[in-house]
Amino acid sequence: MSGNFRPYSVDQYFLLPPDIREWVPEGHISRFLSDTVETLDLSDFRSSYHQKTGAGAPAHDPRLMLKILLFGYCVGVRSSRKLERACVESVAMRFLCAGQFPDHDTIASFRKRHLTAFDALFVQVLKLCQKAGLVKLGCVMVDGTKVKASANKSKSRTYERLQQTVRQILKEAEQEDRREDALYGKGNRGDELPEEFRDEEKRLKTIKKLIGEIEAEAQDHKKDVEQERKRMKNDDQWFEQETGKKVPPRYPQMPGTGRVPEITEARRNPTDYDSRIMKEQSSGGFIQGYNCQAAVDSSSQVIVAYEVVNQVNDKGLAPRIIEQVRRNLDQLPRRAVADRDYFSERDIVELERRGVDCYIPPTKPAKGKREKKAGLTYTTVMAGKLQAPIGKMFYRLRKMVIEPVFGQIKERQAFRQFLLRRLEAVQAEWALITTCHNLHKLHKA
Repeated sequence: MSGNFRPYSVDQYFLLPPDIREWVPEGHISRFLSDTVETLDLSDFRSSYHQKTGAGAPAHDPRLMLKILLFGYCVGVRSSRKLERACVESVAMRFLCAGQFPDHDTIASFRKRHLTAFDALFVQVLKLCQKAGLVKLGCVMVDGTKVKASANKSKSRTYERLQQTVRQILKEAEQEDRREDALYGKGNRGDELPEEFRDEEKRLKTIKKLIGEIEAEAQDHKKDVEQERKRMKNDDQWFEQETGKKVPPRYPQMPGTGRVPEITEARRNPTDYDSRIMKEQSSGGFIQGYNCQAAVDSSSQVIVAYEVVNQVNDKGLAPRIIEQVRRNLDQLPRRAVADRDYFSERDIVELERRGVDCYIPPTKPAKGKREKKAGLTYTTVMAGKLQAPIGKMFYRLRKMVIEPVFGQIKERQAFRQFLLRRLEAVQAEWALITTCHNLHKLHKA
């Protein structure tokens, strides 16, 4: 006996043209993204398309392309080919595309073309969060996470290893020249070089380029260290004038002296030169990647500042990320909390001068540290602050605020590896990731 079923037919036609907006539920994040993008100032995106002659095919509207990227990064779809497929297969994406279907080359080109514009986009979304009451800057949590680069760790080479590879390739090229002279006669041209040797020539050019970049970077690093030495000496002079106590010199050693190598231990990856080998805290292993920083408002888990560096540790990054907060929102937070990896007496001095109350646990005992007042060092004072009830509360709050943010980014947005290469492009991709995280918070609010 047959059941009682609703009518079903794939040949069903619409009597009137359908409205695709009816296929997307009210409150869906795609509707929210569409409305949000319509309110943003996209002049940074539009300006690069200005043409005086009007020649060429018209480009896709930046609003459309930005909606595709933001929705993809919000739901964990970042590959340009997967985004192209979603424009056809996903109802929410078809709603955002409004019947247009940009291909993966167009999507990838748009993302690459507007690397510098994503920073301004982050700030605009952040200010929307501020207007919605999600950003209070009473307390900001600072932390970082290591993210894999689009490069293989096994391809990294030291400066000496790169030099050895160059010598080996040149030796093989000389042997090949002698073999061809014996085969075809000196001065006579034979057949084209075999494919594997042509690859060696290409690799030689790449390696020579890497060596040149390492040498140039070593010179820049020397200049940076010299500037840091001058800055630290000026800080010491200020401290001596304020306290009347002389500070023992503790300046960074110039590269190439003592135990500090100048260039020989530098490791670089030919695939992504800016990436570095870093230790991952969760697994205890090493990855080829970047150090992604974020400052999070404790009241809402909204990211108020971000940065990507290829520095393997977090030393000296706290003032930089707090300065990013000031640039983004035109004000400094009242308090800043970070883990012990960020502790530096010089950083504490700099932040407290600017009126930021810091809660960063010291890494070592107070022995040998500079004095603050009445015989107490900054290390001792900070240890005392964190032992007080309010210090314990803020430091406990850090784990509950910023650690889940990185978890949400890695799980909900499926972000565990960069797609783009080189520091500028990686910075832009991290801007997209943090912007989409804030959009999620704004949508739920």
